[in-house]
Amino acid sequence: MLKKTQTRMKPQAREKQLLDVAQGIFIETGYQGTTMEDIAQAAGVTRPVIYNIFGSKDAIYLACLKRARELLDDYIRLEILKATNLESRIRSGFEGYFKFVESEPAAWRFLYAGGSAVAGPAAEAALEMRFNTVNRITALFHELRSTVTDDQILMIAHSLSGAGEQLAKWWVTRPDISRQQVVNTLMNTVWNGISSHLDRESS
Repeated sequence: MLKKTQTRMKPQAREKQLLDVAQGIFIETGYQGTTMEDIAQAAGVTRPVIYNIFGSKDAIYLACLKRARELLDDYIRLEILKATNLESRIRSGFEGYFKFVESEPAAWRFLYAGGSAVAGPAAEAALEMRFNTVNRITALFHELRSTVTDDQILMIAHSLSGAGEQLAKWWVTRPDISRQQVVNTLMNTVWNGISSHLDRESS
């Protein structure tokens, strides 16, 4: 019987390969439907190789999640750096998010459209990462702190995050609609409500 031969890789390259492979399988079959053997076979390695690097299915799932979440945060942060006021920061945040959806479809699908049925410690860690992204969104609203409570700002941030997610799920089914149309529509929808808090401060 022929033994499976493994391509030798540097540790960093092997880790990236395994994350790429695992992310694709989690997207297609979900967290519960994915086994370490599935990942090993697709990557052309044995299971001990994966266990040696990640330790468990939870760990490789969370490593995929962390990588995709950091990529999303980078897209948003780079756009926000160009902004000069509250309105432009919110628009830039939307622009960064939808650039991520457009440019990193696999990472977006992993975060929002696949492998979501997670339980136990992995689910708690996944939720914490998601809330950390929302917490960073609250930093956009420092002009509102004199008229709006921290809890209200957090609710606004969760609302924007949820609205962006749902719109993106629809947008990926409509490639005929431009990213700019999506950003403009969402911005026009939310800005009147957010800017009313600024009006209250000036009155």
